[in-house]
Amino acid sequence: MKNACIVIRDKERGFSGDEFEPVVAALIDGGYAPDPVLLVADDDVHAFAQALTDYKNAVNNLFVVAPGDAAAELRLRVCEILQAAIPQGWVVEKQKKLIACLPGGERGAELVRKEIVPFLDARHAVQHDKVVLRAVGVPADTVRSVLREAEQRVAGRLRVHLTESAGDQRFEVIYDNATPKMLVDDVTRQLIAGLGEHVYAADDTPLNRRVVELLTLRGLKLSIAESFTGGGIAQKIVEVPGASKILFESVVAYDNNSKMKRLGVHEATLRGKGAVSDDTAYEMAAGLIAGGDCDVSLATTGIAGPQSDGTDKPVGLCYLAVGTKETVYVYKYVYTGSRAEITRRAITQALYLLYKQLK
Repeated sequence: MKNACIVIRDKERGFSGDEFEPVVAALIDGGYAPDPVLLVADDDVHAFAQALTDYKNAVNNLFVVAPGDAAAELRLRVCEILQAAIPQGWVVEKQKKLIACLPGGERGAELVRKEIVPFLDARHAVQHDKVVLRAVGVPADTVRSVLREAEQRVAGRLRVHLTESAGDQRFEVIYDNATPKMLVDDVTRQLIAGLGEHVYAADDTPLNRRVVELLTLRGLKLSIAESFTGGGIAQKIVEVPGASKILFESVVAYDNNSKMKRLGVHEATLRGKGAVSDDTAYEMAAGLIAGGDCDVSLATTGIAGPQSDGTDKPVGLCYLAVGTKETVYVYKYVYTGSRAEITRRAITQALYLLYKQLK
């Protein structure tokens, strides 16, 4: 099934992907990935009419995304150009081809999920399903290689879609009821093999829930000590129902005195190595374990920016530590981006390191 999208660009305003990317993402998620996506200026009447006519003849479903509240007016223009009857809803039909006129942004994405995809599934007698894999930190080159190999295997029979948030990667294998199960299984196995140790779930279980499930299964108690992540890890843990069974405590040891008094970090460590160091992260995690109330500990220290800490250490540098009663493992990372982006990325990575220790 062929799908295309025309995005109407408002030339008087700054243009960004936020105007149409949520709509396109919702279409992909629903099994109607548009290819190509064409940008047309809102005042270029001829270009829009030509694109509309061309795509109407070449695809099964055409999606037209308009800025603001222009979708209703655009629907009337589509009917006029194609000489089609004005519909009650969002979808214009002409010679068994369907043209959906949609608002941009999250409003359009919600409309796609709740109305457009169910309408198209019913009209085309198609039932979509998906396999979801979740991973953390797959290198960009590996992602490109894995997706390229998957596309070669499927030859257009199904789609593999990736979304990413703060290093947490979600791979969707989207297919319909005409797709052989053997092909779906083959592509899924290929993805798991290619992504390797980065995969933490062969379903749509988010990372924080996966960690809580493993702690519960192992009968372990967790303590957390956070500096630059400011309680973000603990927040992700307590979002999961049942977290009270596995979380003993969370300490935001932002000040060096807190690190010393509450966690037992040595003053000599802070003076000699600094608050952002592998030794400090080690002692933070070890201090929690030494308290005797937890089985596993997680500690973070780093520089989120926008300025450094007065040393030559770069913004984005962080140390993440996972401790057990046997040992403490410390990992060093340097992230780029805004203060919020660096913090979110470190939270994701810390949870993933904890997952790897528990599995």
